[in-house]
Amino acid sequence: MDFIKAKDTYKKHAIVQRKMAKKLVLELKTRCGADFQDVFEIGSGTGLLSDEIISNLNFEKFILNDLTENYTGISPFKYYKGDILKADIEENFDLIISNAVFQWIDDKEKLCSKLYRLLNRDGILAFTTFGGDNFNQIKDTTGFSLDYTDITPFIEKAGFKILYFEEELETLYFSDVRNILEHIKLTGVGNNANCLWTKNRYETFKKKYLEKFSDNNGVELTYHPLYFICQKA
Repeated sequence: MDFIKAKDTYKKHAIVQRKMAKKLVLELKTRCGADFQDVFEIGSGTGLLSDEIISNLNFEKFILNDLTENYTGISPFKYYKGDILKADIEENFDLIISNAVFQWIDDKEKLCSKLYRLLNRDGILAFTTFGGDNFNQIKDTTGFSLDYTDITPFIEKAGFKILYFEEELETLYFSDVRNILEHIKLTGVGNNANCLWTKNRYETFKKKYLEKFSDNNGVELTYHPLYFICQKA
């Protein structure tokens, strides 16, 4: 993931991820209320979800984690830098929350088991990720894609009860194929279009993309957001 390179442009261009963060917190408040003593955010990035948490939830401690430095502009109670699967987390939490991160984590069984252990009794795990139709146009045109493994079996195996699940398809339209590639670059998710571009390869890609995925609205790129709210049984 090229997030570090995109940290200064992410907030402006991560249109879908911003909507996901807002909706996740809204659905969380609707189903579980707004009061959580200890909150842990995984993959805090530049703070899209962090801002929603601070604006909408009540908590005593707010702890953050990310692979990179703390780019949120927030001074958390504690900051864990590094891979969540390897981090030695000392606390337990009433809420663990994450937005558009878990698709990057290969060992989802280990992830769900660890998060279950980190939650207090009846604690809540709320997160968004992406499903198999995410960037389907890129996959169809180039053959490159993340492995969007279904996380649901691992959630249930770990012992969670799923309180809420929803999926959406969100299609953005651009004026040109080059604008789509720029959008992907500026949001730091370049692995989805991980091609070594040459002029000929780009022109072939562009021609195929325009033939299959453009209409009167423009050139399309589809996101496939998934929303989960789970409780430790």
